[in-house]
Amino acid sequence: MKHTFPLFSAALLLAASTQAAAPLSLFGGKTLDGWLQVPTNSWTVKDGAMASTGNGRGYIYTTNQFSHYRLMFTMRHVSGQPDHQACALIFCTPPPEGRKGLDALAGIQFQPPNGGHWDYRPGHNNSGAGEFKSTPHPKFDAHEWSRVELLVDARNGTARMAVAQPIGSKAVEVLTFNDPTAGREGPIAWQMHNRGLFDEYKDITLDPNPAENNLVTIK
Repeated sequence: MKHTFPLFSAALLLAASTQAAAPLSLFGGKTLDGWLQVPTNSWTVKDGAMASTGNGRGYIYTTNQFSHYRLMFTMRHVSGQPDHQACALIFCTPPPEGRKGLDALAGIQFQPPNGGHWDYRPGHNNSGAGEFKSTPHPKFDAHEWSRVELLVDARNGTARMAVAQPIGSKAVEVLTFNDPTAGREGPIAWQMHNRGLFDEYKDITLDPNPAENNLVTIK
């Protein structure tokens, strides 16, 4: 009798090896391990969320750098005096070791949940007219929790943002970015735009090199 078990086992191993890896957790809700902040004491952990302290203009960024990924996170803007929307930064330039980095890490800024934006690259420092495109969406309450998806690809300088509010509902695409000259591997950051801002982020995961190069939360 012909034995098929080894062939069957090999097929199972092959199938397992081709399955998508589980997303990486970038924040466990207890410590800020894996993140660096400027200025110091400007971010803390509060009730399982990464929370800004209002200490001053700056950012907190990942120690690892990424190029092509799907970033998922839950966020809300608590308050501000003076006020400004919460800000996520991509395509960032990490600071040289022991030296002060560029303002906003010279990144491309997305403002969840409603889609404000800015281009902090040297020689730009503007709203990025022609690079960003807003898509029709409801007016979200920035003070309520939102689930945000960012699909980012440094290879061609593109990024797309979708937002679900309330959490668990179907997301809506809010903002896109397209500039091949902007794409670069770098850290991901949350920006505190000015002193007196209080924002919170949690449930932060990253899927590197996603198999599906499309927004998944809008389906």
